[in-house]
Amino acid sequence: MLSPSDIVYSRRLFLSRGVQLLSVAGTLPLFLDHSARCMAADFAANPAGAGRPDDHVLVVIQLAGGNDGLNTVVPLGNDDYYNARPRIAVARNAALKLNDEWGVHPSATGFKKLWDSGDLAIVHAVAYPNANRSHFRATDIWTTGEPERLGTTGWLGRYCDATCNGSDPGGAKKEIDPATAIALDSEPPTALQGAKYVPLTFAGAGRGGGLGAGASQGGRFARGGAGMQNDTLAKLNGNDPASVMAAAHPSAAAKAEDFLQRTALNARIYADKIRQASASVENKATYSQTGLARDLKLVAQLIASGMPTRVYYVKLGGFDTHANQLQTHPALLDQLSGGLAAFVDDLKQLGQLNRVTTMTFSEFGRRVHDNGSGTDHGEAAPMFIAGGKVKPGFHGTFPGLAAEKLSRGDVAFTTDFRRVYATLLQGWLGADDAKILGGKFESMDILRQA
Repeated sequence: MLSPSDIVYSRRLFLSRGVQLLSVAGTLPLFLDHSARCMAADFAANPAGAGRPDDHVLVVIQLAGGNDGLNTVVPLGNDDYYNARPRIAVARNAALKLNDEWGVHPSATGFKKLWDSGDLAIVHAVAYPNANRSHFRATDIWTTGEPERLGTTGWLGRYCDATCNGSDPGGAKKEIDPATAIALDSEPPTALQGAKYVPLTFAGAGRGGGLGAGASQGGRFARGGAGMQNDTLAKLNGNDPASVMAAAHPSAAAKAEDFLQRTALNARIYADKIRQASASVENKATYSQTGLARDLKLVAQLIASGMPTRVYYVKLGGFDTHANQLQTHPALLDQLSGGLAAFVDDLKQLGQLNRVTTMTFSEFGRRVHDNGSGTDHGEAAPMFIAGGKVKPGFHGTFPGLAAEKLSRGDVAFTTDFRRVYATLLQGWLGADDAKILGGKFESMDILRQA
């Protein structure tokens, strides 16, 4: 069994050398190619894997950079908001009104559409005690679900570790299905990495590939989909950090190398399956041409195709709006809300919405006071949860923006993000949330009877 230091090492090895091994998946030695063919035969015999039409699916959208929650969900009746943001506040008569107290940014038309259709829940002021304002550390906290220590696995990776091993009717133990989690990203996101499990990771349609548009993805997918260019890879031999660490951790290195070979096989096998799955479903909704919308369009196809995937992960970056927020933030909210609204509409028409819940998260919100042209790193911010089984409306408590209500000048948190995670793990995915999160967190009344 790997020690904590070996786990950290293995994770670093994967990120620094994993793509190199995945990149040779198309030219594997004969004995590995034979193994791949055997695994492909098993997959062909049961193409839906563990998936069933009633299996619940969680889609996670990461808003990288720290979304400004106050200009996304606007406190229309709050004078403190307008006093604190004389330059960038959203005017009361410009916001899209949700109720007498709240509206959304005028560019977030998709959120308004989802709110009006009863498919959107908004959770107020989500963060955790002693919030960290570093992008790197805050993202690590949200993705590992461990604010008190440096986590080595992601919260959804632990879900895969803990719940995706099953037993067939004959009692034989099954391996974790490689397609349990799929990330459309340039590298495996921490949130999906377990002690045993690493997700299938492909540079999706929104990353310049165009799988959703039918362009050939053979090279990209055969490389394991990490989407990194060869000139960014460290050398296999030499004095790169992974080589130095391998000498210091030979046992962990051997285990990691074996693991990466198996990961390469999985990527090779599932590449064609994902292409076939996406080609088998015709989208019913109209999506924009943004990267996020194209990724969500592909996810909708994969869900409707019967893939066994329980978790999909996509990312939208650019939210670090220190300056020029009035120019950049509206475009981001248009991409986010428009992509999400099209995705929900698509799933509804495909008959899949009741089995899909989508959540957004960002590593932190922004400061209450503007900095002249934008906002700096803050603490709490709203989360959006959409789907056919969400209880629409506002959840949690907004703490207020009076000076005595703030936390170091920021929106104070009133909902621990692990409560949202616990609700989705237990109430939606049917998992042991306390085991995965390392403790029991009170669930929230966000979901209708699943």
